[in-house]
Amino acid sequence: MTTAVRVAENLVAERTGIELGGGLRERLAAHLDEAASARGQTPARFAAGLAGDPGAFQQLLDRVTVQETGFFRHPDQFAALAREVLPALDGPVVVWSAGCANGQEAYSLAMELAASGLLDWRVVATDISATAVARARAGRYSSTELAGLPPIHRHWLRPSGNLWEVDRALRHRVRVEQANLTARFPVGPGRCQVVFCRNVLIYLSRTAADSFLDRLADWLAPGGLVFLGYSEAVLAPTPRLQVQRLGPTHALRAASREEPGGLWTTAPPGPGDRRGSPTGGLATGPRDPTASMGPLTAAEMAEAGEAAARDGDHAGAVVAFRKAVFLDPDHPVAWFQLGVALGAVKDRRGARRAYAAALAALGRCDPGALKAGLDGWSADELASVLRARLGRP
Repeated sequence: MTTAVRVAENLVAERTGIELGGGLRERLAAHLDEAASARGQTPARFAAGLAGDPGAFQQLLDRVTVQETGFFRHPDQFAALAREVLPALDGPVVVWSAGCANGQEAYSLAMELAASGLLDWRVVATDISATAVARARAGRYSSTELAGLPPIHRHWLRPSGNLWEVDRALRHRVRVEQANLTARFPVGPGRCQVVFCRNVLIYLSRTAADSFLDRLADWLAPGGLVFLGYSEAVLAPTPRLQVQRLGPTHALRAASREEPGGLWTTAPPGPGDRRGSPTGGLATGPRDPTASMGPLTAAEMAEAGEAAARDGDHAGAVVAFRKAVFLDPDHPVAWFQLGVALGAVKDRRGARRAYAAALAALGRCDPGALKAGLDGWSADELASVLRARLGRP
């Protein structure tokens, strides 16, 4: 790594919490070379001046941040929002699309809110990228970018040359702002009931992600819900955010100050449950969450691991995910989840091995069956995340 890249990478991490690695570091190096050349400077001199040049730093962020998004991505979460969350809310309702990228998620949320019958609502959409914010505000998309949009919501799109434009009336209900998740929240405390922050925390350092979730718990309206990306669900949330099952999916619910801080959704842990241990573990070793279930498939083992992780039982999640990848060593998401769970129990070497195995499994997957087995990820997106975790180009 050159000095210029190291200086710029440290500045990005300090100001945004984003950890660059692999492909993102390659983007950074290419941008430094191009921007320095345009100014007649060396990359090292250009990087040294970034801290005092907001415009140049923003251009760097626009280049290195990932804008992977789509309409109604992870449809189970939108179905849960429509069927189980919105009917229980009274206005004014505020929904935040945190890390909105090019805006498809924010407009998907607006379409569900418009169909809900609620009268007093708005969507607040934020992203750290100025380029992404400009695209989200414009609300104009190619036919390819409309993939995933249900036919029932197509009436919100208007033809605009070779593109499709979100109806002006819907755009007026979506406020798009540039914001850094580690710096501030877009509305006053207690006013937001639902947050969609999906596949954003995976790019932050663990410290920055934990800090964001902890502040979010205090800022949300009582009982407010946070939807994370599918694989982010195995990250350890703050004790003030409790897992709540919503049909086939789940969200994190902001606990009131009167509620216990644990992460169980049915009953508090009983004697011998590691969640009730003040030290977070048992002398007899990690609990096996699959021990009483009989023979299970790899997919069922992975589900048991996800459930254990949601309950804060990361050692138990490691046990279950290890069984899942033993039964199906070609399942990249299970390997990735094992890596996250190992990271949660501070086994960094084991986590790196699991991420490397996930990357190898991704390369072995049958292209025809790949999408169905990635739990809502794209193959390129998952590969990028894995390379970033491994620090590989």
